[in-house]
Amino acid sequence: MLPRYQNSIDLLTNIVSAKLYKELVLQLNKDFGLVGIAIYFSEENTPLQLKKNLQTAIKELVLHDFSSYTNLLYRIDVSEKNTLIVESTNIDVYTENITFLILKRIWKKVWFKNQFSK
Repeated sequence: MLPRYQNSIDLLTNIVSAKLYKELVLQLNKDFGLVGIAIYFSEENTPLQLKKNLQTAIKELVLHDFSSYTNLLYRIDVSEKNTLIVESTNIDVYTENITFLILKRIWKKVWFKNQFSK
């Protein structure tokens, strides 16, 4: 069973300790690519850099390509119900919360794949 995480850093710290950071980055790149968003996240980046880069990418999509943003959320399978809960008039707070939802969902995919493909 996956534990509950407080924020993106807490989540990423646990992913690194589970030695699945590379798989998370690969899945993130795969999902972005499958919706035609030409953004690449390097597995060489620290978890903090990954979070920052992902949050910046989400902010750009929300502000300049909302259609691709919604396609990405659909592809990753972030619950619409969860995105509606994330209300904020501050774009930075909003994108930080959406980044956390995306990372949690990607982590769930990676964790299940790792657990059940052995």
